[in-house]
Amino acid sequence: MKLEKISKALSDKNRLKIIEFLSEGQKNVSSVADKLNVEENLASHHLRVLSALGFLKSDKKGREVFYKINDTRLIALLRDLKKNQAFREILVKSLEE
Repeated sequence: MKLEKISKALSDKNRLKIIEFLSEGQKNVSSVADKLNVEENLASHHLRVLSALGFLKSDKKGREVFYKINDTRLIALLRDLKKNQAFREILVKSLEE
């Protein structure tokens, strides 16, 4: 069941964009929403999904919530997958949209 949730989470282009964005460092919900050009509540939903799967850690500072990659192996995994021609084309296309 968890594998299905992971594959579903990683099949969403916004979640892939979030992981790519957070690979640069910790960001708050507002900056993620701005990057995705979506409302904060939608960005927050995507962040919660990734957090529930253990991909992200959250840190509340006052009224703001900041997220960061929980395990750098996730970034390494995505980079390795990018080396696969078919996956790279899918990933690059989803990040461009």
